[in-house]
Amino acid sequence: MSHSVPLAGSAFHPNDRPRVGHHRARPLTELERRSPIELTLQLRERRDSPTVQQSLAWLQAVPHARHLDARDVAARHDASASDRERVAAWASSSGAFVIGENRTARHITVRAPAFRLGELFGVQLEWFRAHAAAGGTIEYRGHLGPVRVPHFLDGVVTGVYGLDNRPVAAPRLRSLDHARPGIVSYDPPEIAVVYGYPRLPRGGEGLRLVAGMIELGGITHAADLAASFARLGLHPPEVVNVDIDGAVPIPDPDGADVEVALDYQVLGAMVLAMAPKARLTIVSYNAPNSERGFIDAAAAAASDETRRPAAVSISWGAPEDRWSLQGMRGLDAVFASGSLRGVTYSAAAGDAGSSDGQMDGQHPEFPASSPHVWSCGGTTLLATRGQILGETVWNELDRGQGAAGSGVSGVFGPPSYQVRSRIVPRSADTGSPGRGLPDGAGVADPVTGWNVLAFGRLRTTGGTSAVAPMYTALWTLVTALRGRRVGLPHPALYAADGRGFHDIVSGNTGGPYAARRGWDAASGWGSPDGRVIARELGAHGPRVRAPDRVRRDAHDGLALDLS
Repeated sequence: MSHSVPLAGSAFHPNDRPRVGHHRARPLTELERRSPIELTLQLRERRDSPTVQQSLAWLQAVPHARHLDARDVAARHDASASDRERVAAWASSSGAFVIGENRTARHITVRAPAFRLGELFGVQLEWFRAHAAAGGTIEYRGHLGPVRVPHFLDGVVTGVYGLDNRPVAAPRLRSLDHARPGIVSYDPPEIAVVYGYPRLPRGGEGLRLVAGMIELGGITHAADLAASFARLGLHPPEVVNVDIDGAVPIPDPDGADVEVALDYQVLGAMVLAMAPKARLTIVSYNAPNSERGFIDAAAAAASDETRRPAAVSISWGAPEDRWSLQGMRGLDAVFASGSLRGVTYSAAAGDAGSSDGQMDGQHPEFPASSPHVWSCGGTTLLATRGQILGETVWNELDRGQGAAGSGVSGVFGPPSYQVRSRIVPRSADTGSPGRGLPDGAGVADPVTGWNVLAFGRLRTTGGTSAVAPMYTALWTLVTALRGRRVGLPHPALYAADGRGFHDIVSGNTGGPYAARRGWDAASGWGSPDGRVIARELGAHGPRVRAPDRVRRDAHDGLALDLS
């Protein structure tokens, strides 16, 4: 493509050869070349308005400020009309169709035959082969070298997602090894009591609460949904599926189906144990396992004006170096825009220690390393009758049972909320400062794991996959108590200097990051004390009144049913 420039950070493979462990498999067939595919284009922020970061800083600085609605976000932070028109005109004149946009995320979706989009963005699409994390091999469409954009769109288009469709993430779920007996296991309502989750007045009567989860595989089985909550004496939540980018969720009994069950059971049971009379809707944003799918699912949750989740759980991730730089930047930008809407994202920090299962040093997990998500680490927990007897950093690596992910990002610098708390984490490998993770922790060791019902069988599971929906349940309850969304909880909770957490002072994540007093890059601030966290986030008293006296704003992820 003449008169074009490379798009920074868009090369997953170098120009001349695939990455180590990846191999060129075959060219696209003629049918594949002419079959239409879709891409998501991300545009720059407009220049005549405050930046997203400036608006987030304003929200944090102004007491009781309300998060922006979709119209406000579009008015202040959408791409400029001239940029959108320029991109749309170029795409249309080049044989591509503009089929949609997401103005919250500054996204434009285009469709054209695969060969045409390859030509437009200066890459040769072909098939690659690589080893799959769960064993076997995978094939995916991709390209060598960077994506290229016309010189007149340089700086206007900041991301092009979908040319490469390789699976990018895995669920952070750990099942108990039959050779390693468990010590104890807990039902989600038990953990809600142990971690002091706040109860809603009158059991949440009249409230409709909405939370979300992002799933890149697996499905919800209706029989398990009904049976798992009946076993706990709770009415089940409504699970609503929103399929992204043409995703067609299919059963995965040996993998992702158990992840999905863990997510909705932990999230749903912890909320409904504290609000048994509320109506809870869990929105499952189902997307293809790719950078584009992940980004579009997070954007759908941020801009969802129909269901409006207050908080979103993410139990999928991968080491930072398995992403493209533009993929990480693009997903982080969506998280930032969602935070403006008041959505709180929580992400699992990984289950293979600070190395994230790799042999060449420390590898923090993304998206848990994004400064705009609550990063969830893991512990080993011994508790009885609602009281913690002992809690340490989860590390069972020597027994093959995993360890909590942790570390320091090599992509994102120390965020302002860490710097203001005089926390400047540094990589144990390079000494460079970066975003430290996790932010908080919770029980994740399968040896002291969670009871989950899947395929009619009660099983013990763990992993930081359980901790992401655990915190999502907390943000959902706090939203109800506050009467408004939480958004980014980090500034307030870092400023609290450990209030609201059980400090973890023992253990490490299998490498150089160890627990100590205060925040650390092994357990964050520790495990939650939910009622104190609620107070630190401004829920100073009951905000839930009788249904016939108060209406809740649906923009805040809850609404009263007055029928």
